[in-house]
This record gives sequence, structure tokens and C-alpha cells, in this order.
Amino acid sequence: MNLANTVLYPGDTIGVIGNSANAAMLVTTARKMGLRVGAYGADETSEALQLADFKAVGSNKDRDKLQHFAESCAAIVYDSEQVNTSTVKFLAQYTQIPQGTDMLEMMQDRLLERAFFEQLNVNIAPYATIINLDDVYQSVNSIGYPCVLKPIQKEWSSGRELVIKTQTDIAKAAGLLDWGTYILESQIAYDREYSILVARDQEGNQQVFPITEVQADGDQVQQTWVPAQLDDAVAGEIHRIAGEVAKHVDYVGVFEVAFYLTSSGAIYVKKIVPAPSEAGYVFDVAATVDEFAEHFRAIAGMPLAEPQLLTPAVTASFTANQLDAMRTQWQIKDNWHFTFYHLRQQADDEVMGHISVQGSAIKPILDQLDDTAIWTNQTTDNQ
Repeated sequence: MNLANTVLYPGDTIGVIGNSANAAMLVTTARKMGLRVGAYGADETSEALQLADFKAVGSNKDRDKLQHFAESCAAIVYDSEQVNTSTVKFLAQYTQIPQGTDMLEMMQDRLLERAFFEQLNVNIAPYATIINLDDVYQSVNSIGYPCVLKPIQKEWSSGRELVIKTQTDIAKAAGLLDWGTYILESQIAYDREYSILVARDQEGNQQVFPITEVQADGDQVQQTWVPAQLDDAVAGEIHRIAGEVAKHVDYVGVFEVAFYLTSSGAIYVKKIVPAPSEAGYVFDVAATVDEFAEHFRAIAGMPLAEPQLLTPAVTASFTANQLDAMRTQWQIKDNWHFTFYHLRQQADDEVMGHISVQGSAIKPILDQLDDTAIWTNQTTDNQ
């Protein structure tokens, strides 16, 4: 269903699906804006369901419950790129899904994603489609080492990726390929990572947030900061690519485009996230509008706010095994703002929350974080 020319007013009901930290932030923001909020999920103890005005407990396969939930909402938003596409398509038969399913489906399939990037004529890491082991041996000659073998469906990625550094590593791929089609992708030797958040409204109008600099381990964001340190030419190209993406998608809300920058100044698109993202958490303390409020402005048919930077700021995520260190800093740091996700603890390395730190400039803030030694062993390996 299309949300074109639809306005949601305070008192109208919006639904939230998903189980990431974003889900609770979406619920909180929507309620703050006066919307009535329902949350759907399998775990009734999740923070999003606990915070919502009403909750529906069910699985992605419970069609009756999903239909009833959809019919109870004027619109539904999803929290991340991990949400099941078929579930969203089913819900779209019964209510408005402003974010749509096109970009979500495209970004969950690595071949569709790369076809989209190639259509936009942007730089991406060299890759090849892999069906059997012979394909790996042949493709590695053109792609080179190091490279990584990834399933085309991102949801299968956990435990099914293989970094190939030498020819002897290729034999390890034999068992993985039984799962289906893969891609073999060059590992880009990059110096820095950047992200830009774009808000797109129902008419296709855009607002962009200031570019963030990101330190990540794979797809797990560890630190982000604004203002980013980059030259005007790089910033201009990031803005140009983000604008091209926004022109070619049927999507309403905030999305992220992430980039690698090499030492020679080449820019590669890393990924698109069709939802608010961890790279944007910093704007809660750094800008005139945060990504969740802007997301709902777009979805509700309100005019988009122009995000303007108010102060330099850094966010840093922390894991369950860093909670004791956080307790120490809780009593010491007057410029640290703590956000806890209230997720069920599953492992010591699970992200449990983040801190946001304001200051006069980025370097003193990063130095302050380094001085605590909390993140010393989390330095990103950029190859």
C-alpha cells in the first residue's frame, strides 16, 4: 500500500516491528510525538513491546496475528535491515508500510544490492558470483587476495563467511557452497569509514544529516563522530551518491549509506541500511533533530527538519563485558550520556548500549575515551 499524501496525526496508531535496539527507540519517539504505538514481536519481555501502548506477541509465521496487528495500525515501520521481507510484504496487504519492501529486499540480497549499485555507477568492491568450488579458483585470479566468500542472502551470513588469504584457504569453501549461491568479494584496504543519513519524504524531497565518521568491526559500529574529518571533494561525492540513491528508491523515512575511503582517495559504497542506523545515534546529542524524529516526520507527512550540527560529539558502543567499566565512569564523567538497550544478555560481546560524549572538538573527546582504556582492544583492523 502506498502512503503518498497520507498524514498521520497525534492520536493515530503506528506499529513497530523488529527486535533490535532501534525498535524501542522508534516506540519511544513515536509516543513522544503523540502517536499511539503498537509493537509486534515474539518476545513479550522485549523493551519495544514493554514500552508500547499495546503489544501483539507472535512469530513471523503467525499470519492471523500479523493481519490483526496490521489492521490495528494506520501504518507500520520496521526497525532494521534484518526484518523478514516476506513478513513486511504480508503486512503491506493490510496497512501502509511507508518504508516499502523494495529497498529492504534489495539490501538483503547481495546480488540485487550490487546490481543496484552498478545501475547507479558507483564504486563497489570487485566481486564474482560463486556456485561451485571451481568458480572460486577461477575468480580469485581476477579479484586477488585477500577476499571474502559471502552467501548472497545476508541472513545466512553468520558462521558461513570465509576470508581467503592464500590459495590453500580455498579448499575450506567446499562445505559452505552446499548452502547455495555465494559471492566472492575483494577486501578493500581502506583508511576510513563514513556514513550519511538521508531522510526522504512522501514526495521524494530529501534532507541529509551531517556526514559521520565511523569506526566499525565489520558491520558492528563501535564509534561514530561528528563533524567528520574529510576534504570537500570526498564530502561532495558522498552527498552526490546519497542523492542518487534517494532518487532511485521507493522509500519513505531515514536510511543510511555507508562508505569506505582508501589512502588514494577512492570512495567505495559499503552498504545501504533501509532504516535508522547506529551510525546516526550521535545526532541525539549533536544536532537539532535526531534520526528517529526525522524518520517519523517523513512517515507522518510532516515537513522534514533540516539537521544542523550543534556540537562536536562521539558515540561509543559498549558490550556486556564492559558494564563494570561503565559503572566506574558513571560516577566520574560529567560529559558522558548513557543509553542502555535493555536487551536480553546473550553473550559477553553483545552490545548492551552506547555512550554519547559532547565536547569542544573531536580529538579531545577521542583522547578521553582512549584514556579510559575501555575500548583499547577493540581497534578496527583495516587490513
